[in-house]
Amino acid sequence: MTIIKFKSAWSQTISQGRRRLFSRGRLAIGLAAWLPMVAGTAWSANNPLNAIRAESFDAKSGLLKAEACSEGGNNVCAIHNGDFLLFKNYDFDSGVAGFKARVASLHRGTIEIKLDGPAGVLVGTCPFNPTGGWQAWQDVTCKVDNSQSGVRDVCLVFKGEVKSALVNVSSLVFLKSMVAGTAGIPLGFASRVDVADDEPQAVHAWGMPENGFADGFEDGQLKHWMVNGISLTTNALAGGYSAVSLGTNFNFALTPGVYINKTDTGGDWRTLAEAALSADVIIDSPAACPGIGFSSKDAQQWIYVALNAAGNSLEVWRKYADGAPVRVKQYSGATNNAGTLYTIVPGVKYRLEMDWSPYSDGMIVFLRDGEGHVMASFRTVIDLPVARRPLLACSGGDARFDNVAFDPSLDGWNLKWQWKKAPTLASDVCNPAIWKWKDGKYYMMWRKFGADNYHGIISSADGITWTRVKDEVLKCTGDMNALVDPFGDGRVYVTPGGANMPWWSSDGADNFTVWRNTGLTLGGIFGNCRIQEIIDTAKYHQMSPVPFAGSDYRFIAFCEDWNRMPKPHSVILLSNTLTNWVLANPDPIIPPGTNFWGEKGNAIGSAMVLPDGNILVSSCSCTYAGYTGAPEPSNVSAIVDGKQPWKVLKLGVLPDAPVSRDHVWYEGPNFGTAFYYEPANDTLFFYGGFHDYYIGMMRVENFSQSVMFHP
Repeated sequence: MTIIKFKSAWSQTISQGRRRLFSRGRLAIGLAAWLPMVAGTAWSANNPLNAIRAESFDAKSGLLKAEACSEGGNNVCAIHNGDFLLFKNYDFDSGVAGFKARVASLHRGTIEIKLDGPAGVLVGTCPFNPTGGWQAWQDVTCKVDNSQSGVRDVCLVFKGEVKSALVNVSSLVFLKSMVAGTAGIPLGFASRVDVADDEPQAVHAWGMPENGFADGFEDGQLKHWMVNGISLTTNALAGGYSAVSLGTNFNFALTPGVYINKTDTGGDWRTLAEAALSADVIIDSPAACPGIGFSSKDAQQWIYVALNAAGNSLEVWRKYADGAPVRVKQYSGATNNAGTLYTIVPGVKYRLEMDWSPYSDGMIVFLRDGEGHVMASFRTVIDLPVARRPLLACSGGDARFDNVAFDPSLDGWNLKWQWKKAPTLASDVCNPAIWKWKDGKYYMMWRKFGADNYHGIISSADGITWTRVKDEVLKCTGDMNALVDPFGDGRVYVTPGGANMPWWSSDGADNFTVWRNTGLTLGGIFGNCRIQEIIDTAKYHQMSPVPFAGSDYRFIAFCEDWNRMPKPHSVILLSNTLTNWVLANPDPIIPPGTNFWGEKGNAIGSAMVLPDGNILVSSCSCTYAGYTGAPEPSNVSAIVDGKQPWKVLKLGVLPDAPVSRDHVWYEGPNFGTAFYYEPANDTLFFYGGFHDYYIGMMRVENFSQSVMFHP
């Protein structure tokens, strides 16, 4: 991307042939003057995504009363069958998908969640079981109808078969997203809340905002920033002006008119949003901690990365609206597994860079010296999607900022991914293969996790809503590869991808629940773990056989290895028979790197042919940080050459899907294993396992109109 600077206006950005103009932001104003403007907007209604204390009810029935709660505060007790609690004026325009209550009981019963009163619209029913005591608290959850909108009263109606007290309740909250729990799988819900605001969503930049900027403060003004304790100085880093923070208070500046797009606008899906922010930074006081990051619209929630010379560390800080700042990560003295040493010195200019996505939560930070060399880099996960406005921040002492750049075209070549909030299939399932059959339906073969010895079939009419057909179809270990008619007999062939594993085939009988062993085997795969994806070049008019070592090969296999270094990695195998292979290149297709998410290793789980004959792949890109207790954080997109599939043409920086949390559904696949393009509605579907417990999905609508094909 090329950035052109202007002295008196926001810059114009030329990115991949697209011209973007920046609208002028409002004049910089002080925090005291600015916050009332935010407060004056339509915020009188309550937010159902914030926790509600049960004792704060506005109306009730029966003999309900408050009592001291063992977990602090009060709970409501003496709730009997048919009683209700009413809470007034909650705004549902931002959308909800689930409900959670904190309960204690000796009995079984249900909580009916209604809107507008005890006889109002029923949006969900939440069952509860005995918890072991009247102060033995547990969370209960259920899905709710997400089609409701407007400012509504919330009414909880309690039902049970006992005549005595039924249940105690201490708190309740609506959830932006959820999945019902399954036996043996711990429940967990993501606190992903996007604040409702009045900014429009960008529509011409494929999910990302159209406004970026580069500001060197050359015009001697801060007119595009909302500032608190930040001013300008001529004692600049390289002549002209710099922004300066003076004193020990927490000072900041943010851009009220430029921001990363919201990832959630209601409904069942979230949309890709990510950006890069960078600035020159110099520490003038030894105790100063200057940094860059992103803030919410009201400046009450933010994340930022700071330099700490006193502690010789890079630090990540986060603040919620109702709490004090919290340091969530600290990297001191050495970073990366190479043990690179660095020292942060006052009076020296550094370049601080931050790539972040409120969509996937992935963040990569780079610290560069004055000559542009990387001194340190690290990856972390920050969940605060409301923080979307570029932010300069400093506390503890004096520091300066210059040459600030906000680039919303990070990974701009990539697709406009959306991911579905609810899983496609649960639980203990993972890593599917997919095909479309003559009956017009989609079929998916998935692997059972745990016992890891059988595969099941589900089907769908639209690729979004799936129905179980049969759980135990084939017994074997591995992730299935599926090919339609590779041998000209009209049958579907599958193999789990391991060395010498069988090929099974089916003619679609009984919804693909009947398979026969063909007697063919996959053959040797050169000590690798398993083939994850096979492409048949004969099925694509835009492709030709792959030339290698004097021969042409019809089939391309992406083969993963989790045993040899780097762990994991993938290599290319080629074949004309599907039963014996040649190793085209022993080197990793996507080697580890410090310039993108996959610093530890990258295993390609899925691949599809693009209109130009090149191949889109999704890599399970792994880090050293171990966020999940497992080495599978998330998918990163790449494009490889269709004629030399071991050659990478483009590589994404940040994950395409949410970075996973162990055992907890987090709204997206972290290891994709199946693409399917549907030309009838121009939609690309993408399915994958989520931490081996769920199958999640993503999609790209209007696929043929993507920036990837129209730069």
